[in-house]
Amino acid sequence: MSIRITGMYSGLDTESIINELASAQSYKVTSLVKAQTRLSWKQDAWKALNTKIYSFYTNVLSDMRYESSYLKKKTTVSDTSAISIVSGDDAVNGVNTVKVEQLAKAAYLTGGSIQTASGVCFTSGATLSQLGFTGEGSITVAGANGASFDIDLTGDMTISDVVSKLQATGLNASFDQTNQRLFVSSSNTGAINDFTITANNADGLKALSALGLLSANDLASDEYVTWASYGDADDTEAQAAYQAALDAEVAERAAAYKAANDALEKENAAIAANNKTNWTNLKNLEGYSNDEDLDSLKLSLYGTTIEETVTDDEGNETTVTTTTYEDGSYGKALADAQDALTAAQEALAAAQEEGSEATDEEIAELEAAVENAQAAVDSAQADFDAAELRYTFYDGIAQNEQMIADNEETIAANAEYYEEDEDGNITGSEKLTDEVTAEFAEKIAAAKAVVNGDYDSLATATKIDGQDAVITLNGAEFTSLTNTFTVNGLTFTALKETDSEVTMTTAEDTDGIYDMIKNFFTEYNALINEMDALYNAESASDYDVLTSDEKDAMSDSEIEEWEQKIKDSLLRRDSTLSTVASAMKSIMLQGATVNGTQMYLSDFGISTLGYFSAAENERNAYHIDGDSDDANSTVSQADDVLKSMIASDPDTVTAFFTTLSKNLYESLTSQMSSTTMSSAFTVYNDKQLQDEYDDYTDKISEQEEKLNDLIDKWYTKFSAMETALAKLESQSSSLSSLLGS
Repeated sequence: MSIRITGMYSGLDTESIINELASAQSYKVTSLVKAQTRLSWKQDAWKALNTKIYSFYTNVLSDMRYESSYLKKKTTVSDTSAISIVSGDDAVNGVNTVKVEQLAKAAYLTGGSIQTASGVCFTSGATLSQLGFTGEGSITVAGANGASFDIDLTGDMTISDVVSKLQATGLNASFDQTNQRLFVSSSNTGAINDFTITANNADGLKALSALGLLSANDLASDEYVTWASYGDADDTEAQAAYQAALDAEVAERAAAYKAANDALEKENAAIAANNKTNWTNLKNLEGYSNDEDLDSLKLSLYGTTIEETVTDDEGNETTVTTTTYEDGSYGKALADAQDALTAAQEALAAAQEEGSEATDEEIAELEAAVENAQAAVDSAQADFDAAELRYTFYDGIAQNEQMIADNEETIAANAEYYEEDEDGNITGSEKLTDEVTAEFAEKIAAAKAVVNGDYDSLATATKIDGQDAVITLNGAEFTSLTNTFTVNGLTFTALKETDSEVTMTTAEDTDGIYDMIKNFFTEYNALINEMDALYNAESASDYDVLTSDEKDAMSDSEIEEWEQKIKDSLLRRDSTLSTVASAMKSIMLQGATVNGTQMYLSDFGISTLGYFSAAENERNAYHIDGDSDDANSTVSQADDVLKSMIASDPDTVTAFFTTLSKNLYESLTSQMSSTTMSSAFTVYNDKQLQDEYDDYTDKISEQEEKLNDLIDKWYTKFSAMETALAKLESQSSSLSSLLGS
């Protein structure tokens, strides 16, 4: 922006004069800005009101339309410390009896303390070898729905590692360092979610003992009993079961190895196809040559990195990393070009410094040198980038080839564990059978030791087995994984076991229906009162939007009060507001037809106050006779017509209010329908107001441009005058000097 220096020779206050000359045009701009601001406030007022109307429409009013909203039931319980209950709308009226036989529980294992006898404590980072276990153990965690997970435990694993592996099975697990105990629990209650932790070999038992996870419950599990029986050579039935388990395990593992190999071979085929595409794309890249390979290209791009330890005069050691490039490499070409550019830029900067004796011609040569150096950098960078792209392809191809090689190695190892005949049948190999037999032998030996009681004294953990909740409802037994039951429309939660029956009495919830209708009128009244207040607001014709100069002369509170006057009056006598409010009032006055009889709100003890009795802008609010929360209610609670009708004739109440609500809902739906001037779910012409706002923006821009042109024109004229006066003064000074004055 140019700097204007005026009035130096004329002595005139040019800026003030020009502002006065442009005041008429400036007033047009100010008037348009004020009008746009007022319109913006009106948009905000409508948005706020529309939000409240829409909230009433979608929440309270929408619910009132459905008969299901009036089907409220209430159930009382004789012992709330034993049963908590929620009545569904379809609950059957009557009396039910329930006895809580058993509460649902989650399986919970509290580990024994791992603190040593001498008082040594451990952190979660302690290894199992520090706890006294140095072998290679195996355990099985049998969890919810029969899922089974094998976990291998070694001496170098930490307590934290064990916790993570237990969590991976779906259990909750943690280590409490303060109490030196592991805690394990099922995620959900119920017998089906119970879990057991058993050992598959002697080292597994030792590991569980070291961790304090051996419990009497798990040691007595059927798992150990069954495996111990497999070791009885004289038990024909047990031996048959053992052979069946062995054959099944071998078959399952053989199938798993075959499936793994099939997947790896499929993966290798996909990788090979991908590499074929990579080679095609690589050969099409700029600069590709058969002489290139991954290692030579990497060296050319990134050079050789050398780390040296440098010691300063004070004996402090610092590691210095340097990179060297071979001559002709991409990295060296780029580094040399960048160094040349830096040197050229520094030379140019020195020549351009204040006090430099460099001529314009020399500076021009230096500028040309910088341009040439920059071009050389760009060229070297382009070559480097092209080579780096080729390197990316070479590297990807090499990684894929390594993946194929690794997969082939795994495939070869897996193939040793199964055999496939001509028909594609898979059987376990002798190697697999021998390995499974050895594992079974270890598991049998461990189970025998458990059954013989060898580990009873080491069972320091306490286990609570998971169990279902059991109740007797009206003489019939029900079970649940949780303590919550849903029966015949009643949802109740068992809180404690009971010795005797608890009574549950279900009946119509008269208070619930009454409160729903009361809430409807509370929301309706608040909305219609606000709409009336906005429509009947005091005029603010004497108040205009303040300019910045006007605000500077007022306090913050005065500005706020002034602007609030305007904002409060923005919807005064608004035709759209009148249409919406009138439609709502009309629906409420019309009432509804019930079984051929026209009924009105007054038939239910609901009416507005008299014109002179109601407060200003509250003349269209409804009041329920006998409402203890309404100071304007004129009838005692004993004469509450609405509550009496809900109790004596709920069908009529339901029919009337659902019909009335539907009519009001449909009316508002029509008012909020989308048009060319309004959006959907909007009662006012938001599109039209936005178009008007945008039109103001265009007009303001146009008038501001005219104002700026006018100011520039006057500044040009005054500047010409100042220039002429300057020349005149110069001539006068010259003449005076010639005359010797």
